Amino acid sequence: MAQPDFFKALTGIRAIAAYMVFLHHYNPFKDIAGCEILWGIVNEFHTGVTLFFVLSGFLIAHKYLFDSNTAFKKYFFRRFARIYPLFFILTTITFLWIGIQSPSSKMLLNLYFYNITFLKGLFADIKFTGIAQGWSLTVEEIFYLTAPLWFLAIRKNKIAMVVLPVIIFILGCLIVKTSQSIGCKSFMSSYGFMAIYTFMGRCFEFFAGIALAYMLHLKIKFRFKINYSLLGVLNFLVCIYLISIFKGNHVAGIHHPAGVLINNLILPVFAIVPLFYGLIFEKTLLQKFLSVPFVQLLGKSSYAFYLLHMGVFMSAILKMGLPVWLCFVLITVLSIICFKLIEEPLNIFIRKRFA
Repeated sequence: MAQPDFFKALTGIRAIAAYMVFLHHYNPFKDIAGCEILWGIVNEFHTGVTLFFVLSGFLIAHKYLFDSNTAFKKYFFRRFARIYPLFFILTTITFLWIGIQSPSSKMLLNLYFYNITFLKGLFADIKFTGIAQGWSLTVEEIFYLTAPLWFLAIRKNKIAMVVLPVIIFILGCLIVKTSQSIGCKSFMSSYGFMAIYTFMGRCFEFFAGIALAYMLHLKIKFRFKINYSLLGVLNFLVCIYLISIFKGNHVAGIHHPAGVLINNLILPVFAIVPLFYGLIFEKTLLQKFLSVPFVQLLGKSSYAFYLLHMGVFMSAILKMGLPVWLCFVLITVLSIICFKLIEEPLNIFIRKRFA
């Protein structure tokens, strides 16, 4: 039960999370008769994003929650080096391509600004512009910017881990109400938008990860002697199925209030946290699989895969008339190349030079 310094299985599971989002966007059971239930379940594989959010909360808290000596400058440069360079390059390429295809100047420059500053994720009508899935990076970046404040509060009183996400969520509701009262039609335009697409609505996922890091730091172990990896996987599947029940006329079940509750609160606490706990401490086949070198490489390149799997690069590949599974393979190879030649070298350079 020794706690490892490097959570290999948690690196591997990043690939699983990214591939779940891919399947959500390119559902293989679409239009196949008799596969409605499977289609509905895979349609809720956007929950891969939930995995990412809980993992971000855990890893950042594990590294910095009890480290009050790390300078803010060093912390922010590390986060910048990890996320921004590849995002900036791919976003710029995306908008250059859009500009070539339809050169309508001023609006395009405005959208480019909102994209490269991560502001687009706060506006309902432009959240899917540029790299469409990049809205989730707005959520991530707001967490990174505010995490030192949350950690300071938690170090003073552990109850803050429970109180803070409630306060943040209420603050989000107040912002929506204010936005609606002054007639804003895009910025934090609705409670549904806030709950699904913003940090204020998704903060519970990050704090679930923070709580797990807090437990590990204090060497608090789960009480029952069961297979937590298996429990986490089973609960994950149950949660996905429950979310799918609430789809109705929505794009996905998460757009129903009950789906939001399951995705943002129940899934992180009762499925993802036990799963991560099991992957850290239990010697299972799943842990071994996620820790093998090739899966580690897939996990490390999962950020590039996430950025590439929708947008101009994927569109260009799809236009070749290739089957989706082959497009998946090509995007995976391209993401590994991007990781090795762009993301990792720039990350190392910025850390050495500035952090």
